[in-house]
Amino acid sequence: MGDGGKEREIVRIECDIIRDLMPLYAEKMVSEKSGEAVEEHLRECEQCREIYEKMSAPAPRTQFQTRPQESFRKYVRKKKWGYGLKVALLTLAGVAAVLLLRFALTGGLIGLLALDGELAEAEVDTDINHYERYMGETAEEKYRGKLGVDDSIFPAQITADMQVLDYKMVYYDPWDRQYLSYLAVEYEGTRYDAELARLENCAQDAYAGYYGAQGFDPAYRVLAAEVDDSAYCGMVYALGAEDNRIIYVEILFCNYFMDLEYEEYIDTAYLPIGFNAARGNPYREEYYTAVFGRRP
Repeated sequence: MGDGGKEREIVRIECDIIRDLMPLYAEKMVSEKSGEAVEEHLRECEQCREIYEKMSAPAPRTQFQTRPQESFRKYVRKKKWGYGLKVALLTLAGVAAVLLLRFALTGGLIGLLALDGELAEAEVDTDINHYERYMGETAEEKYRGKLGVDDSIFPAQITADMQVLDYKMVYYDPWDRQYLSYLAVEYEGTRYDAELARLENCAQDAYAGYYGAQGFDPAYRVLAAEVDDSAYCGMVYALGAEDNRIIYVEILFCNYFMDLEYEEYIDTAYLPIGFNAARGNPYREEYYTAVFGRRP
């Protein structure tokens, strides 16, 4: 009894080994001696022979199959190819990121900005009831602290003693935020004098030469002006006119030019004479030449 059990254990172990070798034997990936051992075993062992025949038989095709099952070699080749493709794609993405960064730092993204600008649409609002959405501490998030430029030259709110003659807010974001707003108001009585006094305490920055500015229409006098010459550029100012009228204007943009065709949205009489913030403006070219030693 003991000897018979030992023989059955030997046969079981041999079968296990042969069955482990079957996939390699089927693909002719075993040594000659191992192959002979498998063949000899299959001739003697009916159970292992049935298993091998089932394993070697072509897989039945169903309506959901588009190709036979892959062999072990094809599987390995596919895995290697997939790994190589991932490495190639990651490498390509890294190179593209470096090139894009270099492109941006050298001003090469101007062309992309122009394309994006053509696809973006400006948001325009002429409803004075929405004024506090865009101005002062009550402004919605994307209008609050506009590019770090102080817009406190504009009134904090519209009151009953202000007759609004004209109003427009334009927001444009093709790539960077840009703002163009103006408000024309006629004040009643002493309210006009109070507003003049308030504006005297606001910024009085020099603006001559800023983006070609050479002053304003003789019908207006400058009451206050805030000028920013950083990468976030622009002007906020107030102009006094006859009949207790005051015109408030802000024109804010990035990177020393404005994508927005701003003259389409504002009476040019409200703009400084000679003002040019369009793409390729001389002020921007002079700045780049002075700072970077080249034109943008």
